[in-house]
Amino acid sequence: MTRPPRSRRHQPLLGAVTAVLASTLALTPLALSADAHADASLWKETRGRDRQAVPLPSLSPVVKKVGPAVLTITTELDAELSSGPPGMNMGPFNFRMPQHRPQKGSGSGFLIHPDGYAVTNFHVVENSKRIFVRIGDDTRRYKARIVGTDPKTDVALIQVEGRNNFPYVPLADSDAIEVGDFVVAIGNPFGLSMSVSTGIISARSRRDIRPSGRQGLYDFLQTDASINPGNSGGPLVNLAGEVVGVNSATNMAGDGIGFAIPVNLVKRILPDLKANGAVQRSWIGVGIQKIDAELARGLGLDRPRGALITQVVPEGPAKKAGVHPGDVITAFDGKVIEDASELPLLAGHAGVGKRVDLEILRDGRVTHKKLKLGKLPDSGSRNPNGERAHRAHEGKLGISFDDVTPDVRRELRLGPDVRGVYVANVAPGSRAAEAGLRPGDVIVQVNRKKVRNAQQFIREVKKTKSGKLLGLLVKRQGGEVYIGMTKP
Repeated sequence: MTRPPRSRRHQPLLGAVTAVLASTLALTPLALSADAHADASLWKETRGRDRQAVPLPSLSPVVKKVGPAVLTITTELDAELSSGPPGMNMGPFNFRMPQHRPQKGSGSGFLIHPDGYAVTNFHVVENSKRIFVRIGDDTRRYKARIVGTDPKTDVALIQVEGRNNFPYVPLADSDAIEVGDFVVAIGNPFGLSMSVSTGIISARSRRDIRPSGRQGLYDFLQTDASINPGNSGGPLVNLAGEVVGVNSATNMAGDGIGFAIPVNLVKRILPDLKANGAVQRSWIGVGIQKIDAELARGLGLDRPRGALITQVVPEGPAKKAGVHPGDVITAFDGKVIEDASELPLLAGHAGVGKRVDLEILRDGRVTHKKLKLGKLPDSGSRNPNGERAHRAHEGKLGISFDDVTPDVRRELRLGPDVRGVYVANVAPGSRAAEAGLRPGDVIVQVNRKKVRNAQQFIREVKKTKSGKLLGLLVKRQGGEVYIGMTKP
């Protein structure tokens, strides 16, 4: 089909517009001649054969190397659900008919050994009673079991069953990776199995991140490789196809900001997870505070550095060594402490019973204290889900909880008079989650009755009948919040 000729009425107008534009461009600095480019002396230009695009390698070889060892993980948790509301008339009797329906979760992981040992996130397998995995592009489903978990670093070691000589991916030295290095993330975001994304290492040593509000010992790598729900537990690899990190968290408020656990941290705890099912950590027995510029001037420091001691636990290692509140730990066993967040990581992994030297600034003078590291309270106890027995007691509420331990008190900076129940986790979609309870909350009252520990909390909850109000007074971030929910 031929286009009809343009109307002659518009041709003079178009010609006039073209002339105006041409004359205007001739008067602007943008209309540079070839001679102007040739005579330029303030910049350099690439010409001729030198003007070639830098070739970028394909990531396909990396994906082919790592992909066969990447896991798609599905977890199931039996939950007793009601077929109707309380008092529903079902025949001649009024009763509730319980039904067992599996609640499902999903995530990623990766095999690290031919015997089927694999790494994932603790939060991927938390509360699970059954774990199933698919390996790479294999459509078959295999069972897996939990070998050990570490909630503080969000790491879990599982073992896939059902065959021998599994594919596996090698682990790198994550201390050697640098900001700007290319990385590849492989996992199952939003159930889209074996999805690949790429980016760079954006930053290192991000310790002020709290995934889902959970306190822990974090030292994240930051990456702009796309990480979404479902990527959790999957590998972050370098261009040699080696794992440098375990994808764990994303900033939902910021596109392209994800976080991975450095694989060197994972290496340190894997032997404990395999042998004991949990990680036994060492402990100084102090509460600490970050030092800013104003505090540094007042303490006589040349710059903000070190860890300010805010609390010394009675009968703890630091107390026995003569460490006092107000002291500043500037070095731990020869390692300079630039930021307070470094100290818990160094102390936790140094080893129970190890004797270390603390360099301390006290009243403007440097002194040294020798101490024997103790065992972090409540660490290293064997439990396939990584927490104590209270965690599953109130499953209908959808929370796991424990006493307020010295470790919890230190992490949440609670006063010595605060007693109650520490909320370790809140199941998504549960009654507690709908009411607004959060991980890290400390429940101090149930129906206006003070609760000092988990056992008292259990007793008070049992006193409340199903369908009646549970009124919880909660300490949260230095304040108090009242939360009301109907007991299931």
